[in-house]
Amino acid sequence: MLIRTPLRVLLVVALTLALLPMLSSFAPGGQVAGFTTASPAVANKVWYQSVGRASETAACEKSTVAELAAGWTQWAPSWEQWVNGGNGGFVCNRHITWAYDTPPVSCAAGAGAAGTCVLGATGPGGGKVFYVNETNATGSRYMEAALSGWNTGADPTMAWCNDSITSLGTFGTAIGTGKANTDLMVAGCTSGAAVTVRAYRGGGLSDWFLSSKDELNELYLQKDVVGGFTAFYYWSSSQNDAIFAWIETFDDGEQREDGSKDFRTVHVRPVRAF
Repeated sequence: MLIRTPLRVLLVVALTLALLPMLSSFAPGGQVAGFTTASPAVANKVWYQSVGRASETAACEKSTVAELAAGWTQWAPSWEQWVNGGNGGFVCNRHITWAYDTPPVSCAAGAGAAGTCVLGATGPGGGKVFYVNETNATGSRYMEAALSGWNTGADPTMAWCNDSITSLGTFGTAIGTGKANTDLMVAGCTSGAAVTVRAYRGGGLSDWFLSSKDELNELYLQKDVVGGFTAFYYWSSSQNDAIFAWIETFDDGEQREDGSKDFRTVHVRPVRAF
């Protein structure tokens, strides 16, 4: 006696067999096995993953944080019950339309792009980020400080400017004024703090500078994030008058305006904005 298999069953079997290679290509979590962030699959194609569950109330996971951080689009979970007379249990169908997102750019490679850096991240110059303000424009959104040992040892001590006691116009104290202060110092001094930090080439970059008074205080507030500071005074690039410049101790954060520019030797640490 010939027994005919219902057409509906045949279709279900055929569809299951067709989907098996696709479903088996997924690792548990939704990523396509064998693909990396550098080799995405075919774009604009719908991919499915089914994960069996005991009931409709069981977990039907979305993408993990790690998957999304790696540039994957969001899995959209939905519950469907197998046919089989309503007795087949439930399955969590996770599906995406493949549209590979560019992985997040690292702080070091982002060159100041918004949303790429946090405190303590490694900047383009190889230093540690100690200042973040996402509302600023690119070039002033973040600041990094050179790491301890940037000068082959502990932070060196030196005069602010070894040439003459004079006003160089470096009165900027606010965040964002350190580079301009340093430019003026380099133009007016042949040696000293600004000349030394400007000569630093961390990350192959030549735009390192001496912090302004307020920038130096931000650096002090994040001294443990950056690391390696001496519990003594550090130079800022902000002069108080023709004789004195602002200094700050990295012991308790005291700021003073009586650092004698050409006689008092004080520690220095290069910073840069990006």
